Amino acid sequence: MGTMEREDTFVLLLDYEGAAKALSLSRAALRDLVYKGRGPTVTKIGRRTFFAVKDLEAFVDQHRECASARTEDVALPTKRGRGRPTIAAQMARDAAFRR
Repeated sequence: MGTMEREDTFVLLLDYEGAAKALSLSRAALRDLVYKGRGPTVTKIGRRTFFAVKDLEAFVDQHRECASARTEDVALPTKRGRGRPTIAAQMARDAAFRR
């Protein structure tokens, strides 16, 4: 049969390169996610590491969020002042701390 790939075959497992391409990530970014325990579930066969297609789909579903959920109750972070705080800011902070 040689090295020709058939069009009608179903891929069950992907290596790092294939999984990274499927997730639109770099190979290094995917390896980093897996190393930190935040990536998709891996399947080890011998010394080789693979990713099941269903695990990649579950990973994507787990990180999907609704657009309306992002806009509701979003607290914007306050801008952190640079340098030393002003005397008024120090007094306000001390007054809030004493309460």
